[in-house]
Amino acid sequence: MPSNTSIRSKAWNNLKQDLGVAVGAIILFFIVSIAISSLPFIGFLFQIFLTGALYVGYCLFFLKIARNEKAEIEDLFMPFKSKKMIIDSIITYLVSGLIITVIFIICVVFWAFVMFGGFEPVGSLIEMFNSFMNSLNQAGSEVYSYDYNYSIDPELASFSASSLFFSFLFIVLLPCTIVGLGISQAYYLLADGKPKNGLEAIKMSWSLMHTNKIKFLLLQLSFIGWIILSIFTLFFGFLILVPYISTSYATFYDNLEIKILND
Repeated sequence: MPSNTSIRSKAWNNLKQDLGVAVGAIILFFIVSIAISSLPFIGFLFQIFLTGALYVGYCLFFLKIARNEKAEIEDLFMPFKSKKMIIDSIITYLVSGLIITVIFIICVVFWAFVMFGGFEPVGSLIEMFNSFMNSLNQAGSEVYSYDYNYSIDPELASFSASSLFFSFLFIVLLPCTIVGLGISQAYYLLADGKPKNGLEAIKMSWSLMHTNKIKFLLLQLSFIGWIILSIFTLFFGFLILVPYISTSYATFYDNLEIKILND
């Protein structure tokens, strides 16, 4: 498995040849995604049935770039040509979302009981936050009428903001991140035609990422500086950065698969 620096370098070299079409694909992908989610009444259902398939096409597009193959806008919609691919993508979308949701709920429950012995003190904190936000939504001079002496549960008062943050980080966010990294390659596997169905895609992804979660996380974190710089370009920098990141992720998958096959 090459270093993350080599992965990014290879991704950029391959992307430069198709940068224009990649930017066009990114714009189209986000337009379609926003259009699907914003549909009244049926937007939620469309999001369930179409988002997974659209993301499989997205992964296919950037896999082609990562492999120095000819990528076309039509690749984004390739999964919609196959009934099986649509079904597999729906299963992957729903199951992966369910897994993350269940893990998150379990971890939040555990965090609440470890830190406070239950949810009642947490409810006090949420009520205080809601009261503050409601005060900000009021017009005129009432905006400043929030009572900062709002009664806080004594159990919450014994914790500093940093202890709450770091406990939430390690007890809730860390496990969710680990699981998310483990199933992160499922859509690439579907785009690559490797698994028989959506469930197998998730299982294969977990197997592929068994010892590579930290490496992929470090690859993701390596773009933080570029993300900050892109914000200072009034977000126009993301038109180049997002294809660069996506090609890097696809390159990671491609090398990951090669490594596993060689092993």
